[in-house]
Amino acid sequence: MDELESAEATLDVLQRVLRGITADDLTRPTPCREFDVAGLTDHLLNSITLIGSAAGGQIPDREPDASVEDQVLGAARPAVAAWRRRGVDGTVPFGAGEMPAAVMMQILSLEFLVHAWDYAEATGQHVEVSDEAPEQILEWSRAVLTPEGRVRAGFDDPVAVADDASALDRLLAFTGRRTRRAAGRSTGSGRQPPRPCRS
Repeated sequence: MDELESAEATLDVLQRVLRGITADDLTRPTPCREFDVAGLTDHLLNSITLIGSAAGGQIPDREPDASVEDQVLGAARPAVAAWRRRGVDGTVPFGAGEMPAAVMMQILSLEFLVHAWDYAEATGQHVEVSDEAPEQILEWSRAVLTPEGRVRAGFDDPVAVADDASALDRLLAFTGRRTRRAAGRSTGSGRQPPRPCRS
């Protein structure tokens, strides 16, 4: 699975979760302690716009009265399409410098998948995903997220998980998220302690 295939696959996963979000869910807390569902949507849209614009994508203005699904897809689809046209060779502008284009797309997949889980936890849903995408994203993340990079990106320290944890649980644990398989045991159905969620 390459970067473009991963972005498209994880966007599909995210869309399935977004479809279950209603206006009544906007004030629900998420696993990211700074954000309720509405705030997480703001954060995700900012990330998508930044990454899509780096490939020359024209991201339309958001429609705040639209559903969360429509808002996110309205930005994500043109962002992914821009990267499909550009490809992932070379570098792209990032902040005051540059970033490898492939890494930028790897980050987009990470954003789509881990925030799909954040939304699902907030709204009582379940993320359905095969192991292929989270396995690949975890491999990329281990290469990109140095200890210093974790701090800059706002990730908590990795969390221990059971030896038989799914690929998704292992990815989530690497980003500092506490799943119900954290610490090698089931923690029941209670909500896990929220974590910082700048990424």
